[in-house]
Order: sequence, then C-alpha cells, then structure tokens
Amino acid sequence: MIQKTISLSERAYNLLREEKKEGESFSKLIERLISKKKNPWLTMQNKFDPELWEGLKEKLTKKREENLMDNEKND
Repeated sequence: MIQKTISLSERAYNLLREEKKEGESFSKLIERLISKKKNPWLTMQNKFDPELWEGLKEKLTKKREENLMDNEKND
C-alpha cells in the first residue's frame, strides 16, 4: 500500500474523526464518504425516517421489476 501524507486543518480532522466508525481507518472512512457522494440515494438515506426509506426502497424495487417485465413482453 502506498502511503501519502496530507495536511488537514484541525476542524477538518475533527469532522472526519466524528464520522469515523469504531475500528475504521481514515482511508476507509474517506472511501466510504466519497462513494456516498457518487450515489445520491445513499446520502439521502440518512435524511428520511427509516420506515419511510424502507417503503421508498420497496416501491422502487417493485417499479423496477414491473418495468423489466414490461420490457420483456415488448421484446
């Protein structure tokens, strides 16, 4: 593994440290945060009530399945 040194302000370091899960390295933390940024659904997940989020996921999954079935019928 290549190691690089980066400089952070104390505020940035503290913000990262607060986000870090127990046993998680800073590298893994940064990878997790960046991957969430690329997937807006993951960032939205924490903004919804858990029951509402599950309902939304179920509806999206059902709609996806319906669309796949419709596409298969049309082929």
